[in-house]
Amino acid sequence: MSDLAFAPALEQARLIRDREVSSRELIELYLRRIEAHDHALNSYVRVLAEQARQIAAAKDQQTTRGGSLPPFHGVPVSIKEMNLLEGSPATMGSRALADLIAPADDEVVARLKRAGMVPLGKTNVPELGTVPYTEPVLFGAARNPWNRGHTPGGSSGGAAAALAAGLCPASQGSDGGGSLRIPASNTGVVGLKPTRDRVSNAPLFGDIGFGFVAHGMLTRTVADGAAFLDVLAGYVPGDPGMLPPPARPFRDEVGQDPGRVRVGVFREGPDGPYAPQVRDALDHVCASLDQLGHEVVESDGAVPDHVTTAFEETWAALVASQPLQRDRFEPINQWLAEWGDQLTGGEVLANQFQLQLFCRAFQARFHDEFDQLVFPVVTRLPLRVGEFADLEPAHTWAAVKHYVGVTPLINATGQPAVSLPVHRDVATGLPIGIQLVGRFADEAGVLRLAGQLESARPWHDDRPPGVT
Repeated sequence: MSDLAFAPALEQARLIRDREVSSRELIELYLRRIEAHDHALNSYVRVLAEQARQIAAAKDQQTTRGGSLPPFHGVPVSIKEMNLLEGSPATMGSRALADLIAPADDEVVARLKRAGMVPLGKTNVPELGTVPYTEPVLFGAARNPWNRGHTPGGSSGGAAAALAAGLCPASQGSDGGGSLRIPASNTGVVGLKPTRDRVSNAPLFGDIGFGFVAHGMLTRTVADGAAFLDVLAGYVPGDPGMLPPPARPFRDEVGQDPGRVRVGVFREGPDGPYAPQVRDALDHVCASLDQLGHEVVESDGAVPDHVTTAFEETWAALVASQPLQRDRFEPINQWLAEWGDQLTGGEVLANQFQLQLFCRAFQARFHDEFDQLVFPVVTRLPLRVGEFADLEPAHTWAAVKHYVGVTPLINATGQPAVSLPVHRDVATGLPIGIQLVGRFADEAGVLRLAGQLESARPWHDDRPPGVT
């Protein structure tokens, strides 16, 4: 049954349709595994065992009746604690929201349910999702199944740890500064950040983070990620933006020939060279791209200081805008809120203009010079659990900036990106992800190239020690 626990979600959906396994059997399998392994990982903050059993039983009755079934009928899924699951707490990892119960499903959760999925539980997040490690005071630290002294990342840290450890077949998450891609990189799974406006933020949010935040999934394979994008993508009336629908389903792009792709590579982070293990991973991927017949060209990933400042001050303004009890915030978010308080409305708007101007110039250059970009998700190996715990907030923020490198830039530009688990450090056993970034609204191109890399070096059979 261990092999079944690590099977891709598309494969599990096929097994249910063919009546080779039931939804209830999958739920029981994952509940046993959560009981056996999650005490050491803390990936879930809430397991919805009885609710999942009841929903799975109803799914199995539908299977028995026959007829058309949705694409992920009966397949379990974990939901990020930042998202709304009707009737379940939605704390966003904060003591200030400890009593909040979701009055309804948000659009992402509703679409997963309409696709036939069964929520297993809610996964651990850093408070308000503001940092790339998952150590909230409210729930305690999530740990990386590959090396439990290290973080799975954040803010979708619990989601990634659960998936990597075989505690669910797919995890819902979101990405406002790398929050899907960083955990995917740290735990050896696939993290696809869609283009801005591809997936709706309805019903409670508009253009979250001035367009920084995109909802998506953590998966074992590129094909799973593409199939979930087909489920999640779509306009909801009232959304601030709308993209044209794809020419064909995203799932159909995986396995298609990407043609010869011109790929720009960032060999250094904004603050200097990547750590040696990360450079090795990048070199490995660039060599694979070259062997596959693509053109790999050097590029410059430097971000102007005023753009970095505009991004940071926007985050600070977002934290400051939350109508919550700040005395219940953790120190980093108290500090961000105080920073945001110092900004005038004019300064916040000026930052948006600066970001928009930079993003226009960046994307114009991108279209002229490249089809895609490739660079590391983070600048070094995953952080140790508690590594920043004793730092003052300003020093924590500076360390976070160095760690995440160029990754948040792609939230500002809104382009699609995917983190692929292409490498692992021999000394620590920790995964190292490399990301592909496509042109705006060109998830299709990203998925074609990602699928080709996956075929050249399959990874979904890689499993952390101690959880098989």
